[in-house]
Amino acid sequence: MLLAACSPNKDGGQADAPSQTPSNNPASLSAPDASHRFLYVIYCNGTVDRLDLARPAKVSSFALSERSGTPPAVAAAPSPGVKPDSCLARPAATDGAGGTAERQVQLVATPQFYRSDADGQKAYRLLTFSLPDWTLRQQADLGTFDVLNGTPPRMVRGPQAGQWVPRPSEGAPDATAELAGYAGGQGLAFARFTQWSGDVSLVEFAGPDPSQGTPQAQAGFADRAAHRFVRLADPTDADSGPVRLAPGGRFAVREVQRPQAPAPSAQGAADTAPLRNTGELRVYRTADGQQVASVADARIAGPWHGIAITPGGWAIYTDRQGAYRFVALGRTFGTEPVQDGETDDLDGTRPGLVYSAQ
Repeated sequence: MLLAACSPNKDGGQADAPSQTPSNNPASLSAPDASHRFLYVIYCNGTVDRLDLARPAKVSSFALSERSGTPPAVAAAPSPGVKPDSCLARPAATDGAGGTAERQVQLVATPQFYRSDADGQKAYRLLTFSLPDWTLRQQADLGTFDVLNGTPPRMVRGPQAGQWVPRPSEGAPDATAELAGYAGGQGLAFARFTQWSGDVSLVEFAGPDPSQGTPQAQAGFADRAAHRFVRLADPTDADSGPVRLAPGGRFAVREVQRPQAPAPSAQGAADTAPLRNTGELRVYRTADGQQVASVADARIAGPWHGIAITPGGWAIYTDRQGAYRFVALGRTFGTEPVQDGETDDLDGTRPGLVYSAQ
């Protein structure tokens, strides 16, 4: 793909220009509505990056500890580069939800950088910030939670107005029995709903490999309204990379990975080749599992991590050091956020996402 030149961003660094081809022009891939122009990327160490999806580029970055009062309601790092032992801040409800209509965002956050040595717990609060200035408006105590496994509480709206309750256990139950009642859902084993958006869920399961006859890790899509299941046209094997739903659930994107050249060991034998991003992204239609597009961008090959697929059609990657790259996928998606069961983002690859008009 043709690459445009880099341009400086507001932080004084370099903002990578998006990839583009004559038929895949980013100028035509703006967000589907004004409420999704900006994306706030919220890392569990309390850092927030603001991305302008109309440019697209990172335009600012700040620490929540600097905007959450005195003493800060979101703990500050004791020294630069130190990582917390569990997440300091995550959006309430689901990744990508909130902030688009109310011009506010609610975070589950803790003023403790480290958990208690006595019981492994941290105190968490529900913080309400106004957008786009990120001024702290309200605080509500949520209680203390066991975070020995690094997982902070993920709160969802309760049955009463203004009520927030912990989401049920993150343990994904075996969905094999449920899917057996779906059209096309027979013959699966160890099935799990791992992501969902709209009526569609991404399903990971073990199924027979037609060429080998042995169970292999695969993926498919369940329409929970129509009770229909379809398999991804290409198996999600160890060499193919992860599959992610796009907002709205009508499409999914697979990151293609391949083994890189193995490095010789001290004894001269080749070590097991690690998987490496190739820079290729494949777009699939979830209604039938078929591939509908492929985009190749060498800028995201190697140690770049996909963190978001936006309603406006961008695949966003980060190097976990504050830099971003944007790949145009050639189509727009829905606006329903993609939800998943992951809560821990200590490695910086699963940040919380909040869209806003400003």
